[in-house]
Amino acid sequence: MSWRIAIDTGGTFTDIVALEELTGRREVLKVNSTPKDPSVALVSGIREIAQRSGFRADEISNVLHGTTAATNAILESDYPDMGLIVTRGFRDILEIRRQDVPGDFGDITWWIKPERVVPLEMVREVTERIDFRGGVIRPLDENEVREAALEYKALGVNALAVSFIHSYVDPSHELRCRELIAEVHPECYVSLSSDIIREYREYERTQGTCLNTGIMPLMSSYIGRIEKRLADEGISANLYIMKSSGGLAKSAELVKRPLNSVLSGPAAGVMASASNGQLSGYRNLLTLDVGGTSADIALIEGSMPRILNAGQIDDYEIKVPMVDMTTVGAGGGSIAWVADNGALRVGPDSAGSTPGPACYGRGGTRPTVTDAHLVLGRISPALLGGSIGLDAAAARSAIERDVANRLGLSLEKAADGILEIAVQNMISGIRRVSVSRGRDPRKFTLLPFGGGGPMHACLVADQLGIVTILVPASPGAMSAEGLLLSDVRVDHALTSVKRELSLNINDVRRELDQLKEKCDLDLVRQGFRLDEIRYEASAEMRYVGQAYEIRVPLSRDVGVEVSLRDSFEQFHAAHEDRYGFSLKGQEVELVGMALAAFGGLARPQQIASTQMIEGWEQLKIGSRKMFDRAVGEFVSSQIYKRPFCRVSGSISGPSIIEQYDTTIVVESGWQANSVEGGFLILNKSTRN
Repeated sequence: MSWRIAIDTGGTFTDIVALEELTGRREVLKVNSTPKDPSVALVSGIREIAQRSGFRADEISNVLHGTTAATNAILESDYPDMGLIVTRGFRDILEIRRQDVPGDFGDITWWIKPERVVPLEMVREVTERIDFRGGVIRPLDENEVREAALEYKALGVNALAVSFIHSYVDPSHELRCRELIAEVHPECYVSLSSDIIREYREYERTQGTCLNTGIMPLMSSYIGRIEKRLADEGISANLYIMKSSGGLAKSAELVKRPLNSVLSGPAAGVMASASNGQLSGYRNLLTLDVGGTSADIALIEGSMPRILNAGQIDDYEIKVPMVDMTTVGAGGGSIAWVADNGALRVGPDSAGSTPGPACYGRGGTRPTVTDAHLVLGRISPALLGGSIGLDAAAARSAIERDVANRLGLSLEKAADGILEIAVQNMISGIRRVSVSRGRDPRKFTLLPFGGGGPMHACLVADQLGIVTILVPASPGAMSAEGLLLSDVRVDHALTSVKRELSLNINDVRRELDQLKEKCDLDLVRQGFRLDEIRYEASAEMRYVGQAYEIRVPLSRDVGVEVSLRDSFEQFHAAHEDRYGFSLKGQEVELVGMALAAFGGLARPQQIASTQMIEGWEQLKIGSRKMFDRAVGEFVSSQIYKRPFCRVSGSISGPSIIEQYDTTIVVESGWQANSVEGGFLILNKSTRN
């Protein structure tokens, strides 16, 4: 008998889900995160859940981990000293960047160019040049590479990025450069742009390679600590890390390309949402993942979330596959404060796990969203099954001092104001992924998760006109659950510009085969047989003369000619969807191709409960005064224990449903039903 352990490390809590592979039995545990060394909470949580569930360390087959370590390092610029080696003449590549300015209108009056990842004085040029067709114009000067590596060694720089012009066509100069560095500076971490981003656009490729280099030592050390702690516990299981693409990678593979782990934890939650949507029959979803520090939001149409070929972390565009989502600073630990102009603000600063919200009693004194929920009676004074006691007096004191007194409001109005600002922050994120893309949120089902998602769901849905909310069985551990539902994934891409009217099909086949060979090699190295691998191909396309591309599907399982014709048609439709128009009849360029390959891990068994509870009265566990925003005063609200099976009848708001990992607040005007599969369905009972 074996167990699979999934761990998602958040800013406040570390979530652990243990799955017994034979029976499908699940156990859920939340422990306090340990920000200084997240591996401490990870391993102590495994130890605790094993003791509770009664299994031994040697019965653990796989450990699956979602982490924000790479993202936090980028956000905090927590890098070691590092260097960059470039083609002679391209020393200023990071400074030149792109001509565009972030923002809706490119307002250059306020924008400040972010600092370089690698300072200019740490960039070295070497003689080499390959043209865009792969022809060698100037051979690599090996002595210059050795001299640069020795200089970095003398300076104590142990992390180097290498980015040569057009290395995406022919990486031979970069590969030789790495060999030369290893000769004279063997302890150095080295990232090659042709390994990290095998596509054109020299700025994004160089920037991504530098970021990968910067987080290599950190992620190598972090994963090494996890592996050592697991070994000390007698756990010899495979360690997999979630990637931003929604797929897993063995830890040894991820250490080479840690940039792929940005958005690791949130991506797992979105993948779990897609699975829950399919199981429940709700396929068009807006997901709302509210954790301790932020709210992550994604839109799912059909069965799977959209996977982008690039994303944004802080000021940096990162050109690696990632789940399409947006993040706003509205979590349970987000701090409420009054600006100099008298406006109430919530976030982006968070109290995190240490010291945490004022009500946690760990030294935090500033008011947070969690403190507001406690003051308003929306959450119990004892969380996580009573393991965390909350100090309501401390929450009231913090809100009165920092918000109510400064704004001349009552305590209840101040707390409600904090909640309203947090909700508006979440709504702005939802509109960003829906309305701004031509999607009407009223046509979607809201799926809230994270510890705080179900507490805000009705308030968010009310203001967006959403009438259905789908609450999964374990919302507070959804990102950990998503790890159990993911496969190992590798991605490879190439740039090869071809025009539609002169395209050679044999060239396309040959290049796809090259990508397949790379994917197969990666997955075989991770323990998969060739007959276990499945593929998803895509093409980057644009109209001739355009500067940016749109990715469209390109199946490997049908004839290439048919697939390409379909892909060109899909490109026109995708262009219409994104920009509001298409130019059918104008020639299209195929700029490059990408191939995702999947090694399937055994899916956990879904336990279908046949139990039926007659009426919600059997689940009632008490009542509590809760502030009802509909009437502007405290009212008596019934509290129910969360069912995980079908229950006859429904309950109306205002009421509260409690479970170990979250609290579901059913607002006035909403009804809750418990259906098969362990889902809660909240419906708007009266439309305003």
